[in-house]
Amino acid sequence: VLQAVTGSEMLSMLDGFSGYNQVEVDTADQHKTTFTTPWGTFAYKRMPFGLINAGATFQRAMDLAFG
Repeated sequence: VLQAVTGSEMLSMLDGFSGYNQVEVDTADQHKTTFTTPWGTFAYKRMPFGLINAGATFQRAMDLAFG
């Protein structure tokens, strides 16, 4: 990896493990992610793991960022 980036002007490190947590859920769609606990009802502001289209949405964001 180091040989591949030698001479580059800019290096970047992204945390792929928490990448989904960096994709925002549209305000109009946050009510679709609600869940209830003994402490109240909550809605996600960031895309949680386990949503059916989370992987595709994350890939689309990465394609836009690096494409």
